[in-house]
Amino acid sequence: MIRWGGVGRSARDKRLPCASTALAGLPSTQRLSLRLEQGTGMARRQAEQSPFLEALFHGSWNGGVYGQFVRARHYVNHLRQLHVVYESLESVLPGLKDGPLTRVLRLPELRRASALLADLDWFCGDTRTKPFACAEARLHAERIREVAAEAPHLLIAHAWARCVQDLYTAPQRSELVARAFELENGRGTAFYNAVSAAELPAFQSRWAARLDEVPLTEAQAQEVVQEARLAFRIQVLIGDELARDAPELEGPGGTAG
Repeated sequence: MIRWGGVGRSARDKRLPCASTALAGLPSTQRLSLRLEQGTGMARRQAEQSPFLEALFHGSWNGGVYGQFVRARHYVNHLRQLHVVYESLESVLPGLKDGPLTRVLRLPELRRASALLADLDWFCGDTRTKPFACAEARLHAERIREVAAEAPHLLIAHAWARCVQDLYTAPQRSELVARAFELENGRGTAFYNAVSAAELPAFQSRWAARLDEVPLTEAQAQEVVQEARLAFRIQVLIGDELARDAPELEGPGGTAG
């Protein structure tokens, strides 16, 4: 059971209403990749345009060594929250039965926990042994573990959110991070190395094809879209929490976030 908005919600009990009970049990006729693309637009934009992420990757943090240090501190906090989420996703995979669902969730590009640890080692060294995870990141990890146990098809939603937020933006963000922290030879940017700019279109096609192979009922397909919206909203909350710890944060235009 997870609490969201003051209401206890169980992955097992949460079921969305369909047009009719008969339709709910029928196979979904619309491609899942298209459903997710069309059904998560607003939540995705809110996550992608989080003031914290906008400032982190595109904003001004003042110049000089101190400005670079401040930006690095907040970037490391961002990586730590991502590690909590990816570690929870990877931890539930061994318990899943082989099939179309695992063909989606076990894509090697989605396994980024070890790469995140490598980047944290680069930035933090020994201090990485005590990672900070905000309450919202722990909430996200708890939700992933809950749906893995009670409604595994909902894991698709969390994998989708990670693809959109991390893998699809990886080539651009890798360059931004390397430039911001004067990194060379791929040091400190292992997280972004799953998919290169040249490989991204092929990966997106392969990812969409595997999504569309998962046999879901109409009700289950609707649930996946709803769960993806939830995943994006939790990411917004994580960004808001990190922003509260960044009073010097400035947006892309140089204004306070």
